[in-house]
Amino acid sequence: MRRFSLAIVLLCCVCQAFGFDKAREFDFGFVASRLADPDGNMRLKILGPIYERACATNGAQLRAVRPFYSSFTDPATERHRKDMLWPIASSTQFRKEFRWRFLLTWYTDFDRTDPKSRYRLWAFLLYFQGRDKDRNPYMALFPVGGKVCDILGRDEIRFVLFPVYARSHINEVETKDVLWPIYSRTEGKGIYRFRVFPFYGRNYHRDRFEKRFILWPFWTWGHYKYPRASGTAYILWPLWGHFDLEDQKSWLFIPPLIRFSSGQRMNYNYCPWPVVQWSSGEIEKFYLWPLWGKKTMHSVRSAFFLWPVFRTEQIDRGDLYSQRFLALPFIHSEVRKERSHEPGVKNSVVARYHKIWPLMSYMQEGGNKRFRVLELWPLRNTGPVEREYAPIWTLYTHTLMGDSYDDELLWGLYRCRKRGADYRSVSLFPVVSWTRDDRDGNRREWSILKGLLGYKRDGTQKSVRVLYLLNFGGKEKKP
Repeated sequence: MRRFSLAIVLLCCVCQAFGFDKAREFDFGFVASRLADPDGNMRLKILGPIYERACATNGAQLRAVRPFYSSFTDPATERHRKDMLWPIASSTQFRKEFRWRFLLTWYTDFDRTDPKSRYRLWAFLLYFQGRDKDRNPYMALFPVGGKVCDILGRDEIRFVLFPVYARSHINEVETKDVLWPIYSRTEGKGIYRFRVFPFYGRNYHRDRFEKRFILWPFWTWGHYKYPRASGTAYILWPLWGHFDLEDQKSWLFIPPLIRFSSGQRMNYNYCPWPVVQWSSGEIEKFYLWPLWGKKTMHSVRSAFFLWPVFRTEQIDRGDLYSQRFLALPFIHSEVRKERSHEPGVKNSVVARYHKIWPLMSYMQEGGNKRFRVLELWPLRNTGPVEREYAPIWTLYTHTLMGDSYDDELLWGLYRCRKRGADYRSVSLFPVVSWTRDDRDGNRREWSILKGLLGYKRDGTQKSVRVLYLLNFGGKEKKP
């Protein structure tokens, strides 16, 4: 009997929403709702967080069937993004470029309006296919052989039975590898590299340096030609090493554990690295890693305790100053302030973000605020997570924008909405709802069990609803 009664109530709700009530907004709790948020964006939700369609005032649109699918379109940036069970699959369209990914397979079309444009289809570390910027096709099956373009920072790589043979080039610099990494030879304008690893190697750049190694890593040597930083360096591993440059003198013992360096811009000592690190000059640093440490570099000051758990950071950009505190993975706190140049006037806060994972988060930007419970994702504002998963585990939200706010508990079981001083509504679905709207006339409305008993006053017109379908009320008489 209770199931039958609930079915009747829900049927009446649906009929009222889609049949008899032609209002732009409706609210049936977690079953279905179409409401404008404090920013004016219209949101249609069905079955709590499962289905959502949102249309922003700037033309951006969101569609989601959680947790399976989400789609986001922003006409201002000409970007369209789709995610399917992220991070399993996604696609992005940005102006003329289109790309998709499924697990570790990527496809990119750099100009979807041109059927002969550059593209690539890569199945990670297995299959490569595409068309380069000169519209020449390429294909490779790893490790059998083939040609791949624009990978690993190189314009082109050709290989046969890798690591047996490979050839690559960057601009006019070409490299040949046989039984990589054993034999390698590179030649280009002012550049020459030769290696028979680990026995002997030479790296020469006409205007910058010459480096050699013998029985790497036991003996390495270099001659540098940089302006105001020329000189020589060598390391006899694991005993010692020495750097004799114009702007820096260094001695290494049991490298890389112990190093003493002095220079024009910095002095630093490692004894032993990475436990004890100290420097002065452009970078002021003292570490007792991983217990405690602090560093100052230009406008950034940072410190840690029990790395990487506790960390602080202060960034000074002149008029803007930010502070950050992390106690990973549980606490993330960040405050940005605008510096005041008037005597006696405090710095004003322009943004705040606080998260206690996995319980809650609080975000403030100007006069806008958002408080949310729960927060199961440990990182901050990951787009696909916000669109596809976060609404599922969000039990309560408070959103404030200017003088308007929304409170929502359990995906609409309870709602409290305020728009300035002219609108206020409260609902506990399906028990009771109440609305006061003075934006366009003078409207008062309340309802019990979504229409079992209800009252509405719009101006001088009043009506009473009984048993969902029976309406009693008189129209305003003409004078």
